[in-house]
Amino acid sequence: MRRSAGRNRAPAAAAALGAILVLVVLFGPPRLFEYSESNDFCAACHLMKPRHESWMRMGKHAQTRCVDCHLPNRHWVPRLLRKAVDGTKGTAAFLAGAVPDPIRLSSRGRRTAQANCVRCHADMVSRIDATRACWDCHRKTTHVGEGRIAMR
Repeated sequence: MRRSAGRNRAPAAAAALGAILVLVVLFGPPRLFEYSESNDFCAACHLMKPRHESWMRMGKHAQTRCVDCHLPNRHWVPRLLRKAVDGTKGTAAFLAGAVPDPIRLSSRGRRTAQANCVRCHADMVSRIDATRACWDCHRKTTHVGEGRIAMR
């Protein structure tokens, strides 16, 4: 009888270990996910250091995390998927020595950044021309942008 009780525990133990393994694979060791959301994580790549340094001189925006602008923020599922895809692509490009210089946002990245500008500044955006990208006028809000607000 004792043997059958041990067999009944085996599937439950395997399921518990499997669930823990899935969580570690998805979110990494404890605090890795939290660290991967930080600006220090984004700046760890030597190619991003100049962008990070320029961002740190951006006034109020310097308090914003990279992921607040560069990842979808409407729901956690697209955020995690985009983070996984972009992270994998970025790591592969870095290891292959194929990171472009300068780094440019993809069209999807531009749409994400624009949606996040609108999300944070909704009260102001409701009063302006929404057909233009925010950084068309606010060039200083980009990492390497310079100049004053552009007027049509």
